[in-house]
Amino acid sequence: MHGYDADALKHWSPRTDRWARYFRSRVPLASRIAPFPATQARPQLPTGARVMNLCNDYDGAFFTARKYDDAFARRLLRFWQYSDFYGSWHGLPVDGSPTGEPDDIVHGLINPPNPAYTDAAHRNGVKSLGCWFWPRPGAFAPYLERYADGSYPVADKLIEMAEYFGFDGYFINHEAETPPDEAKRLRELLTYLRSRAPEGFHLQWYDTIRPDGGLDYLNHLNDENAPWLESAADSFFANYWMTEAGVETSRATALRLGRDPYEAVFHGTENEQFGFDPEYDPRLVFPDSGPARTSWALFGSHFVWELHPGHEDPEAQGPAFERERQYWSGPAGDPSRTGRTRAHEPGAPDPADPAKWDGVAHHITERSVIGAFPFVTRFNTGHGRGFFLAGRRASDADWYNASIQDVLPTWQFWSEGPEGAQGGESPDFDYTRAYDGGSSLRVPGGTTARLYKTELAVRTGEESVSVTYAGSAPEVGLLFADDPGVFAWRQVGAEEAGPGWHTAARSLAEFRGRTIVTVAVRTASAVHLGELALRDGEFTPPERPEGFQVDAAYVDGESAEVFLSWHLADPGQVWYYDVHREEEWLGRIYDEVYYVKSLRRRGGEAATELALTPVAPDGTRGEPSTTLMNWLRHDH
Repeated sequence: MHGYDADALKHWSPRTDRWARYFRSRVPLASRIAPFPATQARPQLPTGARVMNLCNDYDGAFFTARKYDDAFARRLLRFWQYSDFYGSWHGLPVDGSPTGEPDDIVHGLINPPNPAYTDAAHRNGVKSLGCWFWPRPGAFAPYLERYADGSYPVADKLIEMAEYFGFDGYFINHEAETPPDEAKRLRELLTYLRSRAPEGFHLQWYDTIRPDGGLDYLNHLNDENAPWLESAADSFFANYWMTEAGVETSRATALRLGRDPYEAVFHGTENEQFGFDPEYDPRLVFPDSGPARTSWALFGSHFVWELHPGHEDPEAQGPAFERERQYWSGPAGDPSRTGRTRAHEPGAPDPADPAKWDGVAHHITERSVIGAFPFVTRFNTGHGRGFFLAGRRASDADWYNASIQDVLPTWQFWSEGPEGAQGGESPDFDYTRAYDGGSSLRVPGGTTARLYKTELAVRTGEESVSVTYAGSAPEVGLLFADDPGVFAWRQVGAEEAGPGWHTAARSLAEFRGRTIVTVAVRTASAVHLGELALRDGEFTPPERPEGFQVDAAYVDGESAEVFLSWHLADPGQVWYYDVHREEEWLGRIYDEVYYVKSLRRRGGEAATELALTPVAPDGTRGEPSTTLMNWLRHDH
C-alpha cells in the first residue's frame, strides 16, 4: 500500500494507481442489533456513548503495509464489539518514494485504512476511516486548490477514493501551524467535502489548530474551536489532557450547537504512551454517578501487542493475547467482572499493569450484528500457524489476513466454572487445532460460557443450531427476549462421539415464535469448538465462479508470484472464496482478485491447476472453477 500527496490525489484514478484493485474492501457495513440491557455483561451500563479506536493495523509499519501475508506474529484486533469507528494510524510513503534510509522516504498527506481491517470492521458494524496527517514534505497550499466552478479537486478525489477502496471517511489530524488564510480555506474545503459526500460518510476532526491556524491543543470542545464542528466535521476528537470541567464544557458546547454529545464529541485516552495507566482518568468521561458525559476516543490500543517484549516471536503470542483481553474486558479478562484493582499513582505510572485499567467493557456496552439467520462462525481470528479445511490441515504456513476474520464471541470471556464459580481457566482460542481457518475455541471442562449476543427470531420452525466439536459434546444454551433470565439448555451431539471432529445439529422448532438473544455453551469436559452455526433451512450452494483466470505470474526458479481474478458475486450469495491447488490451501478472500505470494512448482510440472471455491453465507461450499498456471509461458 502507499500514501498520496497533492499531485497524486489530484490525478488519482483506479486505472493508473498501481495495485489499487488489490487494496479494496468489498465487505458491506453490517447493521447492529438494538441494545438489550438484560443480556449485557453489565446490565446497568447505559448504551449511548460511542468509541473511536485510532490505532495501527498489523504491525505499525510506517514504510510498508500489506493486506495479508505469511506471518503469524501480527496484531489482529479481536474486540470490534466495543468500537463504532476504526481509524488507521500510520503514514505511508507515496508511490515511487525512495526506499532506502527512513529520512529519505516521502510520506503522503493521506493514507487509506488497511482494507483487511476495513473488511473486519464492516463485518462487525464498525465504520473505517482513512487518515489525513499534516505536516508532510512540501507546501500545503496545493492541497487547497479551488477550481473556477467552486469545486475542490482534492476533496472530490477523497470522496472518490473512499468509495473505490470501500472505507467510510477520514480522521483529520492537522498538527502544524497554518497561515490564517490557509486555515480558512481548509475549513471551506472540508465543508465542501462534507456537503458532497454520500450518506454515512464521516469526518472526524482532531483537536489541533484553531480556526485562525494556530496550533493549540485545547483538550476539549469550546467556543474557540467549535467552528470546526459546526460545518467542517461530523465529530470532534478532543486531545488527551482532560479535566472534569473541560469534559463538561465539551458536552455543553455540543448541546449549544444542537448536536448530540455522543455523536459529536469523543474525549481521548492516550494508551500508546501510558498503556494501562493513563495520566488522565477515563472516569472523567464516565462518572460512577451517572451516564457518560461524551463519547470516548482511544489512541494506541495496539500497545498490548506492540509493547509486549515477545511480540515478534510466533511462539510467544499468548501474553500479548492476554494483555489484549485485559485491555478490552478488564483485569480479570471477563467483561462481567470489570474494574481496576489498583489505583493510579500520580508521578509513578505503570503502563504494563492491567490492574490499573478498568477495561473498555467497564464503560462501553458490547454490541452485536447477529440479527438474522444464518449466522456461522469458525472462531477464526484472522491469523494462524497453518490453515485447516473440514478439520484437515491444508497448509503448514504461517499467515495473517484480517479480511477473513470471523465475527468473534461478543464476550471474551464471560464464563463460569463448576457450580457457578468465577475465575480459574477460561475459554481461549487455540491455534494448534482448527476445523476451518486458523483457530478453534477451546472451552475447559465444567465451564459455562456466554458467547454471542443475538436478535434471532425463530419464525418458521425450519431453523436449527449446529456445532462442530472435538471432545465431549457441548450443551447449547439459549436465552429469549421474553424470558432473558432463564437458559434453555439442549444437548447437541453424542456425549461419547470418539476422536476427531463431529458435527451435530438440533432443530429450533420448539422455540417458534420466540427471539434468541444469547447463545452460550457448557461442557462436562474440555471441548474444542470448530464451528457454531444457526441456520434457517437449506441454503442454495453458490454458483460456480465465472471468469477465473491468471492475470500475471512471475517465476523465480521453482516458485512463482501469481495474480488471479474472477467475477465477484453478491455478498448475499458468497461469504468468501477459497483459492487452492488440489488439497493445498493458498488463500481466502471476499474479492475479485487475489495475490498468491509463493506458488511452488511440483516435479517440473508444465502447468499447475488452480481452483476457486465459493462458500455461501451459511458455510455451504459450491463447485469450484479452475484455471491453469502455465510455468513455461510465464518463465521469466
